[in-house]
Amino acid sequence: MAKILSQDEIDALLSTVADDGGGAAGVEGGPSRRVTLYDFKHPNLISKEQMRLLENIHENFSRNFGVFLSAQLRMIVEIDLLAIDQLLYSEFVMSIAPPGCLYVLELENPPGEAILEMSPSLVIFIVEKLFGGKGSFSAASSRPISIIEERIMFKVIQRASTELENVWSTIMDLKTTITRFESNPEFIQIVPSAEPVVVVSLQVKIHDNKTLMNFCYPYRWLAELVSMPDIQERLQFGATESTPVERLQMEANLKAVTCPVYASLGTTQLTIGEFVQLQNGDLLVLDSKPNEESAIFVREKMAFKGIIGRKNKYRAIQVTKVLQEELENAI
Repeated sequence: MAKILSQDEIDALLSTVADDGGGAAGVEGGPSRRVTLYDFKHPNLISKEQMRLLENIHENFSRNFGVFLSAQLRMIVEIDLLAIDQLLYSEFVMSIAPPGCLYVLELENPPGEAILEMSPSLVIFIVEKLFGGKGSFSAASSRPISIIEERIMFKVIQRASTELENVWSTIMDLKTTITRFESNPEFIQIVPSAEPVVVVSLQVKIHDNKTLMNFCYPYRWLAELVSMPDIQERLQFGATESTPVERLQMEANLKAVTCPVYASLGTTQLTIGEFVQLQNGDLLVLDSKPNEESAIFVREKMAFKGIIGRKNKYRAIQVTKVLQEELENAI
C-alpha cells in the first residue's frame, strides 16, 4: 500500500526541489544547464559581424563629429557610442516624445532611408552657442525648434552626414542626402511599423550635461549591405591591395602636401650685453663667406646645400648638394 504524505512532508519536498533548481540540472553529478530566454516575437537578427561593423563605424563617427562640434562651439564635446539595439520601427517611433528633431537621410548603394534623431535641447544649445550665447540645457529649452534654428542646424547636420560618409568609406562608397526634417516622429515612415530596425545610440556630453543622438537604420538595408560580395570580402580578409589608380591618387595627394623649407645665411655669436645694445644700422658679421654653400633646412633638418643669390627680382638659392639620408629623415 502506497504511503500517503502529510502536508508538512509535501512542503518540505517542494522546498528541496526549488532549492536544487528543479529537474536533472539540480541533481548532484547531473549535467549543468544554462537557460537563456528567447523571445520568438522579437528574434535577435543582428549577427556578430554586423555588430562589429556598426561599432567600428560609429566609434569613428563619434570621434570625428565630436572634434567638429568642439571646434565650432569652442568647448569640449565628448561623443561616445552608448548602445546598439534591435527594435521594431513602431517601438522606435514610440520612444521619441514630440516635439523631436528628426532628419531623414536617403541612402544609396544599396538604396534605403535612415533617421538621425537629436533632442531639441541639444539643437537649441548648439544654435545658441553658434550665435555667441551661453547655451542652456534647461527643461524649458525642450520646445519645437524654429525655422531659423532649423536652417542653421541644417549645416551642422550636413557635416554629420559628410562624416558618416567618410567613416563608411572604409567599407563602401556610401552617399547620403538629407531629404527632410520632421518634429513629429509619426509623420516619418521609412519602413513598415512591424519591421525591425537597428538603433545606434550615441551619448553627447557637454560639461555635466548628457543627451542622446540616435541613428535608425532599417535592418533590411543593413542585411543587404553586409551580404554584398565586396563587403563580405572586406569583413573576412580586410582591405585588399591598392589598385594602380588608388596608388596614383595617394601619390598625387602626397605631392600636394606642403612643408616648410628655408635656407640659413650663416650664424654668429653675441654676448648678452652686445645683444641688448643692438640698434638700427648695426652690422652682424656671419661665419660664412658670400660664395660658400649654405644649409637648406626641411622641417628644421638640414637636407640640402646651396648657394644663395638672386633670380630676376627675387632672392633664390641654387641647390648644389642633396643630403639623401637627412632628407629621408626630414620627410
